[in-house]
Amino acid sequence: MDAIVLSGGRALRMGGATKAFLRLGAETFIERILATLRPFFDSLIVAADTPGPYAHLGVKVVVDEGEVRGPLAGLHAGLKASGSEYCFVTTADAPLLKPALVAWLVEHAPGCDALVPSWERGVEPLCAVYARSCLPAIEKVLASGSRVVAFFPFVRVTFVPAQVLQGLDPAGASFRNVNTPQEYEELCRAWDAGLAT
Repeated sequence: MDAIVLSGGRALRMGGATKAFLRLGAETFIERILATLRPFFDSLIVAADTPGPYAHLGVKVVVDEGEVRGPLAGLHAGLKASGSEYCFVTTADAPLLKPALVAWLVEHAPGCDALVPSWERGVEPLCAVYARSCLPAIEKVLASGSRVVAFFPFVRVTFVPAQVLQGLDPAGASFRNVNTPQEYEELCRAWDAGLAT
């Protein structure tokens, strides 16, 4: 199984800063995420707007095809670049990804087209496992610039209930993404105080 880290987007709410390279402690977000993923996966893929800034990370970097941008396009590019039947997917702005959650999803993915956590705010399609067999369904909706969940009606999706997830990541930290300077400051304060979980 491979892992895909989605790191595209213009980060307008973050003032245009590339969120992957924000720092949390001694590491950037992307460094933390890749370190969490390495023990579990054969290959790591970053889907980004431009490959250059990621060259030092020693991973494969892919760029969205065509004019459509966004998480669904990144997922599409990553799945196409992978040689694995399944790929775990996360985003570069969620630096608190929990190994226990990753391990559980990897173990339970076989037999699903998509294995997707369902947390308090709803489904979490950007911390999930997808089969490469999802590519035709993704391509059906990709041109419309749809949200990731737009292709779900065309594949077999298994949702992981919150009761299961709470045993793996009690605070849902794996789903906590950083979109604004305020959210970043709050995360850094919690990290410095030893409260970021």
